[in-house]
Amino acid sequence: MADMATWFFHPGAIITSWLLWLFGPGRVEGLEHVPRDGAVLVVANHCSNLDPLFVGYAVGHRTGRIVHFMAKEEMRRWPVIGFLARNAGVFFVRRGEGDRGAQRIAFDLLASGRMIGVFPEGTRSRDGQLRDGRAGAALLATRTGVQVLPVGVAGTHGIFPGHSRWPHRGRITIRIGEPFSLPVQPDGLDRDALRAGTERLMAAVAELLPPEQRGRWGAGR
Repeated sequence: MADMATWFFHPGAIITSWLLWLFGPGRVEGLEHVPRDGAVLVVANHCSNLDPLFVGYAVGHRTGRIVHFMAKEEMRRWPVIGFLARNAGVFFVRRGEGDRGAQRIAFDLLASGRMIGVFPEGTRSRDGQLRDGRAGAALLATRTGVQVLPVGVAGTHGIFPGHSRWPHRGRITIRIGEPFSLPVQPDGLDRDALRAGTERLMAAVAELLPPEQRGRWGAGR
């Protein structure tokens, strides 16, 4: 973990800012909420493969920090993208296997005061609707007591609508909420606490999304 390469993170974020202009207009709100130092767990909704780039640019690059994103193991072997990801501080997880190695990396990064990024839904929501979260993010938050920074990404599901191969322009908003923490559960695995923590995380993200993207956390809930 100590020698994790990050040299491409900020150059990549500069390229991302061009993409945000190209596919947008793009807007970042709530930069004042981003802690400038210390361990932070960034949690966001996931509608597009571009979301990690946009969140990394908004939360990390714009504040002079690096966000270490957790990404699916398959990405490691993608041509070019896998190489760039490995050199932008990304670490990989085998989905659906309870990857303890990835968990250890996440805990080590947080223990060293880094910022990591997680998409609790575990996969993309192609229609933009916020889905139920998985317990991994809540586990990190309740075991460590670190600050949780919720981020809502709106509009990216419209960049490649349906099965389109060509991008469409549209309004993209990355809204950053106020950080909070979950009650610490350092010992054991309290499933009730994980369920409650996951619900708290997802509700915080939902509050930052337009009503039409909030899923079951939408208006009238």
